[in-house]
Amino acid sequence: MPRLWAQGDILIERIENPLAAARIAQCASEGSAIIAAGEATGHHHRIFGSVAFYRDDALAREIPRGLYVGHVRVDSPTARLAHEEHAPITLPQGIYRVRRQRHLEPTEVGMTNEHFSTLED
Repeated sequence: MPRLWAQGDILIERIENPLAAARIAQCASEGSAIIAAGEATGHHHRIFGSVAFYRDDALAREIPRGLYVGHVRVDSPTARLAHEEHAPITLPQGIYRVRRQRHLEPTEVGMTNEHFSTLED
């Protein structure tokens, strides 16, 4: 079962897959790395700890276009994801896929008014 964390418009999923040939976008052994800027406010999602941030679109083929942010490898025992408008998240050592969340309307996922009348019964 996947382990998920959410912080604003960012969704983080722990994965077991190695990062094979992904290229490093940022590293931090002390300090922090910015993994995404918030879409609405421009505030940063910043990760603190010993981490590497990777980006490889081939590793995210099943994620809808434009929502893939990258992968994060946490090398320290934990890392802290911080954002000015959200509570911090502590991630244990491991590899994570980071994507944007977006608000979907029912019609965008194929649901129609017929589906809603069935759900209400």
